[in-house]
Order: sequence, then C-alpha cells, then structure tokens
Amino acid sequence: MPAAVDIPTGLGKTSVMALWLIALGEKANLPRRLVYIVDRRAVVDQATRFAERLRGNMPAHLGQKLGLAEHSRSLPISTLRGGFADNRDWLKDPASPAIIVGTIDMIGSKLLFEGYGVSRRMRPYHAALLGVDSLVLLDEAHLCPPFEALIRQIETQHKGKFGGQLEYNVHTPDFRLMSLSATGRNLEMMASSSVFRLEANDFEEPLVRQRLTARKRMRIHTIDAEQSLVDSIARCAIELGGGSAAPCRVLIYCNSRKIALEVKDEIDKQCKKRRAAGELTEECKSNLLVGERRIYERTALESWLDLNGFLGTSEHVHQSPTFLIATSAGEVGVDLDADHMICDLVAYERMVQRLGRVNRRGGEGRVAMIDVFAVQPAKAKSSKADRERYDKELRTYENRIAALQHLPRGEDERRDASPAAMTELKYCYSTVVDDATTRPPLYPALTRPLVDAWSMTSLKQHEGRPEVAPWLRGWEEEDEPQTMLVWRKYLPYVRKGQEIELSSSMATDFFRSAPIHATEKLEAISGRVFDWLIKRIVRIGKRGGDSALAIKDDEIVAIFLNQAGEYVSHAKMYELKHLSTPAKNLSQREKRNRDRQKKEWKERRLPRALLVLDVRIGGLHDGMLDEKSESEVPAADAAKPWRTMKQEASAEQSPPLIGFRIEEATSSDKEESLEFPQKIEDWRHVRTFETDFTDSGALRQGLAIFKHLHSETGEDARSIVSAPQSLPEHSAHTAACARKIAMRLDLPQKEIDALSLAAKLHDEGKAAPHWQNAMNAPTHGRPYAKTSGGGNWRLLEGYRHEFGSLLKAESENLPDDTRDLILHLIAAHHGHARPVISSAGCDAGPPSLLEFKAGETALRFIRLQKLYGPWGLAWREAILRAADHSASRAISDIEDKHNDG
Repeated sequence: MPAAVDIPTGLGKTSVMALWLIALGEKANLPRRLVYIVDRRAVVDQATRFAERLRGNMPAHLGQKLGLAEHSRSLPISTLRGGFADNRDWLKDPASPAIIVGTIDMIGSKLLFEGYGVSRRMRPYHAALLGVDSLVLLDEAHLCPPFEALIRQIETQHKGKFGGQLEYNVHTPDFRLMSLSATGRNLEMMASSSVFRLEANDFEEPLVRQRLTARKRMRIHTIDAEQSLVDSIARCAIELGGGSAAPCRVLIYCNSRKIALEVKDEIDKQCKKRRAAGELTEECKSNLLVGERRIYERTALESWLDLNGFLGTSEHVHQSPTFLIATSAGEVGVDLDADHMICDLVAYERMVQRLGRVNRRGGEGRVAMIDVFAVQPAKAKSSKADRERYDKELRTYENRIAALQHLPRGEDERRDASPAAMTELKYCYSTVVDDATTRPPLYPALTRPLVDAWSMTSLKQHEGRPEVAPWLRGWEEEDEPQTMLVWRKYLPYVRKGQEIELSSSMATDFFRSAPIHATEKLEAISGRVFDWLIKRIVRIGKRGGDSALAIKDDEIVAIFLNQAGEYVSHAKMYELKHLSTPAKNLSQREKRNRDRQKKEWKERRLPRALLVLDVRIGGLHDGMLDEKSESEVPAADAAKPWRTMKQEASAEQSPPLIGFRIEEATSSDKEESLEFPQKIEDWRHVRTFETDFTDSGALRQGLAIFKHLHSETGEDARSIVSAPQSLPEHSAHTAACARKIAMRLDLPQKEIDALSLAAKLHDEGKAAPHWQNAMNAPTHGRPYAKTSGGGNWRLLEGYRHEFGSLLKAESENLPDDTRDLILHLIAAHHGHARPVISSAGCDAGPPSLLEFKAGETALRFIRLQKLYGPWGLAWREAILRAADHSASRAISDIEDKHNDG
C-alpha cells in the first residue's frame, strides 16, 4: 500500500475508497475500517456522497465476501463532520467493514481519547474503533502537516511505544495512514517510490487529459488598501455573470466572512438596479457558503447548489446570472463546479483548492475566466512594530503574487491556471511555491505518557492531560478562539419558591438525556459572540413585560458546557443585563466590576465553550448571527419534530433527527407525582427532571424526556428497551454476541473465551434489589437486565451496577492467565474503571472493603494498559460493549416486530 497519493485535483482521489473495498473483499491485508478525513466543514460532503454511491452500487457477491450480515447495501457509513450527525453505525460491530468520514478535529480528538462532544464514558469506545484496525485517508494532507505527523507517529509506533508487550499486542490489528494531496508540501516524500502518482501513459487517457488541460484563464488585479475590495469583486462578478451570451455561474471566494456578506449585498443591489433598468430579463440569484452559519439552516444550501448547477451539473440551463459567495468553508470537501471564479489572494495551497472548483471537468467549449484581486498591504506608520508588521505583510504579498506570476501567460494576457500548469509549477518552481505556501505551525511530539493520561477517561481532572488541539493543528497563534452556540426551549434548572438553582449533576444529566445534535450548532469567533450577545440583551431589554418573549431577571438563560457536554457554569438574565449596561449609568466601582466580568467572558468563559441559550434570546437570521433579528429561532426541543430544512422542503416522511423529545409535566393539587403523556407512539419515557417546587417544597412541574424507539440518546439508553428482558436472557445473548465478534476478528481462543465469560457476568450487579426498584423493573420474574424505563434514578444513590458485577465475578473460578482482563472488561463495560470506578451505593460489604476493591480496579487497569497498550486495551473493551449493544438491539427488534404484528 502506498504511503501517499499525489494526483491533481479533480481526478478522483476519493476512488481510493472503492479500491479499498474491492481489495478487502479479496482478503487483502488491510484494516476493516476506512476513515476519510477532510480539513473543512462543508455543506456538501463529497466523500460521504461517494461512499453512499459505492454502497448503492455494490454487487451482492462483494457484500458476501465482506461478510456483511444482511445484504450488500448494509455497509455502515457514518459522518462525523459538518451538518451530518453521527448515526453510530460505525460503532455497532468491530468486525464489520465500515466507512467513517470526518474532520481533523472530530476524528483526531476521538482518536486521542478526548472526543469533542463525546461523553467521557464513550471516549474509549470511539478511540478504540478509530485507533485499531483502521486505514486513515487524509485528504488534502498538505493543509494540516501537524495532523499528518501525528497520524504517522501512531502508525509507525502502533506496536512500539504505543503498543503493549508484543505477545499480548500481536493480535491487535494495524492502524495505517495514506495521505492524499494535490499540492504535496513534502517534495522529498512526494518523490519517493512509496507515493502513487500519474505515469507518462496516464496522461494520454482522454478523461485525464480533459481534466488536466481544463481551460482556466487567470488575471491578477493589484489594488491598494484604499480601494474597495468589495466594489471591485462585485463589479467584476456582475460582468462575468451576465457578460457572455448566456448567464453564468460565478463562484466568489472571500477570505473573511465580513467581506463575503458585503460582496453579496453589493451584488444583490447592483443586480436589482440592472433589472430595473432593463439590462437583465431575469432576477440574479445569490447565496452564501460560510462556516459561521447554523448547520440546520446550512443544510438547505445543498438543494440550492444542486438546483443551480454548482454540484457538477454543468449541463444545467441557466436562466439568470447565479453567484455563490464562499469563505474557506467552500474550499475543501465539496465538489463545486462553476463557469467562472473571482477571489482575493490567499496562500498558495488555498489557491490550488479554489482553482480546482471552477471548470472542474473541462471539455470542449468550456473556458473559465478567473480574476484574482490582490490587495497591497497598508503603508506602515512610524512605530517600529508597525514597520515590522508592514514588512512581514509585504513579503507575504509578494511571495503569493510571484507564485502565480510563474504560470505561463497567454495571448490575452491571462495566465494558464489549468491543473497541468499548476502541477508543472509545483515541480519546476518548488522554491517559489514553498515561499507562497503557509508555513506549517510548530507542534508537540506525541509521547506514551500523554496517551496514557488521555486514556484515563474516568478521571474528570488530570494534571498531566493537556488539551489535544496542539497535537491536531499545531500552535496556531493567529487563529481566534471559537464558541459553539445552541438555542433550546427548555433549560434545566430548579425553581424553589422565589429561588432558582442549577446543580452541575442536574445539568450534565439533562444534556446526556437530551444531547446536543450536530445540526443545532453554530460556531463563531468568541469575540464576535460576545459583542452579538451584548447587543441582543440591549434589544431584549426594550421588550414589554407582557411580551411572550419577555425574560425575567432571575431566569437562567445561558448554560456553559465543555467539549464533553458536561456542565461548567450558567448565567442569569440580570448578569447579562449588567454586562450590557452603559458606562454612564454605572459608578466607577460598578464599571470596574463590569469590565472585569467582560474580560472574564471574553477570555475564559466563551473561548472553546458550548453555550446553550434560551431560545427567547433569538438573534438568528437564515442561520447566521444577527443582533437585530426578531424572527423566531427554530429549536430542536420545541414541539415540532426536528428535521433538516432540506427534509422539510421536500416533505419527506423521515424520522426526526434527534432521538429525544421533551414534554412539560405538571402536578395536580392532590398528587405529588407529575402528570405527562405516558404513551406516545414510537417514543418511550426514560427520565423526568423535577424543576418547580412551592415554598413549602411541594412539587409543581417537571420536564419528562422521551427516547425514540430506534435511537440511543446516551450510554445508559441501552438499558431501556421496548419490553423488559431478564438478566439470564440478556447475559446469554451478550455472551454469544461477544464470542461471535471475537471469532470473526481471529482472536486467540483464550481471549475469545475471556470475552465471552466477561459478557456472561457483565450485568450481574443489576440483580441488586435497589437497582431493580430504581429502574422500575417488573416485580414478577426478577432480576431484569433491561426495563421499559421511567424509573427513579435517585434511588440508586450513585450505585454503578458494573461495580456490583465486578464483586460477584471475583468469586467465580476464572482462568488465571485472563483473570485481570475479564474483571477489567466487566468493570469498564460502560466506560468507567479507566482507572477509577465509584463504590457508592453498593451494600455488598463494608465501605473499607469496597474502597479497597475500587483501588484494585485502578491498579488492574494500569497493568493491562502496559500489556495491551492504550488502544489495544480499549479495543478489547469495545468488543464487549459492541456485543452488549447488539444484544440489546436484537431484543428490541424482536419485541418491536412482535408488537407490530
């Protein structure tokens, strides 16, 4: 297998997926999972679309060779990026082939046991199925050298410093990397024999020749800092869009969101004038492709792109000039194709990506006109710092211009920017290209102690566990910190009379039961979020008290969560009002206090946070932050089922995207319990949060959470099925599943037996009477492993059934050579015991003994980590967890079919 693929853009590097699938079917020595990584979040995920087409076109005999259980189209495909929510299919069976598409941040953080948006209990599961038996295809590898270096380190040391003792780790499948690049930074590696590239006879193939020689005529405009970049781009765009015999598709790239918005406004304004003057017979069309847009609204853009021919449908007949204005979100990961392009000047590696999105397929009669606007740096002022800044900006500007000026010039004074010309430029003028390319950031080395620290996922705090971002992207000093925003109708807090409180445990449990969905999120620069929020609070303060959107001062309107979805802090309305109070209305002391709080919000609270806002805050227009907007913001937990705007537009009868729904529950005057719809078709009650009490402590209101029958909303959701399942039945089924998976993975017999025995004993702790009572198990036929939900979790008093199972397993006659492994697998099958597990709520012995047993669990984890390595041990845990999931799903499916019949 080559270490890298180096072919020009537009020639189908994603076809490597098809080659992997065919080779795997022919029993090639390749990993079972393919992980395709693209370094941008795009509205259209070309890699996912390609994978889905592969699955749809897969012949039955190949599906049989791959061992796909049901039919050739059952190949799991999951997307961990952009507007796609993780369907969790890739987690179901470690022995099945699967394709996972994701971004550097999503895949990289999961690989290093720090999965963004993943609970601590699920992190080792995700890390295991990415770090073992996986082939990583890193698309456009040149865009992020630190991540390529990270993956290469893990690959080369998979059975070295990141593995365990060889005799234990030998059965852990490999982790491999293949870099895909059209502009290869590392020319020494690109020249090596381990790289796949086009050979001389390939250039004679008609389709290759058509793509490589696709006509792209580029002109460079230099303008000074005083000239308006917005006006220049808009004027040129209108000329290109309507200047030919037929209206055209024009793709416009801007390096900043602000410029992109202004360009769109100017184009819309100029087109309206031309239409009024009779110069245009049809209205112009325009749209934005920017990263700072809520994913829910961003999904509607795909239909617009397809309808207007930007997704490769070059035969589309255009009735009017059509403009797509994009930021870097449209540079990678989307198969855009336009007639002409306009852009500002950026680094060489990004220019290559942009040029690849116009006249992408070539062909007779197609000539793309490309206009690049290069803004000269503003003249330096008198200070030394200003002069140094100017000198740096000038060198960057000159280097970027110089690279493009080395392209051959044609008779029309435009330069040849075809893929063939760009390839020749890369090899003939490597120094010039290198000078125009962004310098790779410095990045830290990956060490075994770091991986060990990250893998201790059940420790909430660990002094030796830094954030993983520098290992994924290096130290990017110029990048501004980001904040993730989410709007919700229901926020968890408890009102007791006149007091409102929110505990860390309640908030964390609530968002585990009603987790944040990918399509709810909007990511923006933290400083901009702060400014927007302050302006929103000012506008909200002008609402009348009788307004349905009025917010009381003591209400909690913002909740901060960390990357794992755990509670960090919250803010009430009066705190935000204080931040937005004009300085003239404050005393000097109050002003100092307010300024200190503002600094804390900007520098500590907002950066890298997930901020859940009360939907009444509003401030969203077409998925983008707009402090003036008073339109209603759709929320995932509102009454209307949450579907993408694309689904809503097509009236698809698809299930909702989120696997939970929230119902308000009230208590009558005579009853202490809450009343809510006990039965909702296709939904099952799983949890109730009590939220409102009288001054005397009487319960008044709560929030009831329901789970969709075919969705897992959290790690504990698999304990809740459509019909109760006895403990012996579930244990036997899980043991059979674990044995089957382990055999398909060709594990040695002693590990197969160990996994099967651990699966048989893994839920014995559920036999405890207080677990049965808390989970609302039927009184007849106890003990049960699975219940129909609706229990009272407070009755558990912190009890972890895995710890109870561990104590019972220790009394069994276990094989000496796999005893540690069996006991650890039992303790860790819900993500605990890495290295600690709580003994709270357990009454199987005196507290001192139970604490000692918990300590033994931690030491056992350390021993096994040394034997199998961080990923090797997590992978064996994942086999049992997958078997447990499979057994739960199978029983639910049987019950659902029985109920349907």
